[in-house]
Amino acid sequence: MILNMRAGGLFMAALLAALMLGPRPAFALTINEVVRDLACPCICPLVLEDCNMSCGLAWKEEVGEMIKKGMTKQEIIDDFVSRYGDSARLTTYQKFQGKIYQYTRSFGTLDWAVLWGGIGIWLMVMFGGFYFGVRKLFFKSDA
Repeated sequence: MILNMRAGGLFMAALLAALMLGPRPAFALTINEVVRDLACPCICPLVLEDCNMSCGLAWKEEVGEMIKKGMTKQEIIDDFVSRYGDSARLTTYQKFQGKIYQYTRSFGTLDWAVLWGGIGIWLMVMFGGFYFGVRKLFFKSDA
């Protein structure tokens, strides 16, 4: 019985070693994973992920070449930002400037916070105006 436990333990150790040292599944970086965080270089209102114009296609082709070279997503984004400046990175500020039209994804957390914060401020201003306007009309002071 002890011999069977040792044999079973050795078998499990060998199996675990084979799984750890054997071939690993490849998690390939795709072009869309990289370009969803980049802005289109032209003045169109699209993010690079959705742009199918010549400028966007050229950048996507360049991203594909960088992926083939073995670069990571962050290295590619850093390369574009170093060459083209912060306008290459898709930011919330750029979305305010017009890079908001997207087919494939929705608002991020900051976008939702800005939206609901703006609605909250607007409601407070409207309520305050209504409250003080009605108060001034109906409760005139005799002073």
